[in-house]
Amino acid sequence: MESQINPHDDISLSEKIYPSGDKSEAQAMCICGAVKINIKTQSPEMSTFCHCWSCRRAHSAPMYHVIYCCTANIDCRTGKKKSGNFEITVVKGFDHLQQVKGGPGNPNYRTFDDSPRVGGIGRLFCRDCGTIMLNAFYRKIEDKGERYGVFPGTFTDKMNIFLRAWQPTSHINCESAIINVSAIQDGLKKYQTMTDSELFIK
Repeated sequence: MESQINPHDDISLSEKIYPSGDKSEAQAMCICGAVKINIKTQSPEMSTFCHCWSCRRAHSAPMYHVIYCCTANIDCRTGKKKSGNFEITVVKGFDHLQQVKGGPGNPNYRTFDDSPRVGGIGRLFCRDCGTIMLNAFYRKIEDKGERYGVFPGTFTDKMNIFLRAWQPTSHINCESAIINVSAIQDGLKKYQTMTDSELFIK
């Protein structure tokens, strides 16, 4: 009897569900158009669906898609503008980006220094329309460097035109999910927390 392929760990299935193209540059824009961000990279650090309660609450969504890169023209520690070439560049409305306040619903960024896991300015939104446009933080654990996250939900183009490396490769923080993750049979691995954790569905 032929063994059945796991729909939660099937590359061919994920490539069918999340088709790709050859474009490696995108523009993200907030609802009102005051903030525009350019993303240009051949190999983002991570492209994933997150189910954690903090991100769900911030985005008012049951889960969300984020693409992380390691460089941006905003300093994740200070919020100041940097000069040079980066994977993520705020090209319009830099001064419109505002830091989400810390608090019980934003555990990683209650204050600048109090998270043992990450530090930095955290989530940034357009002060005019409220659209969350960017994550900016640094990893304290094992000194894993800076991370800047953008959200394909704000892109002006559809995801299927972008490189395979831009397509989602996993679901993370599934133990916090409020939807039935087992019903998402998209060929992607589902992890309990981050991608170095145990699988949520085997």
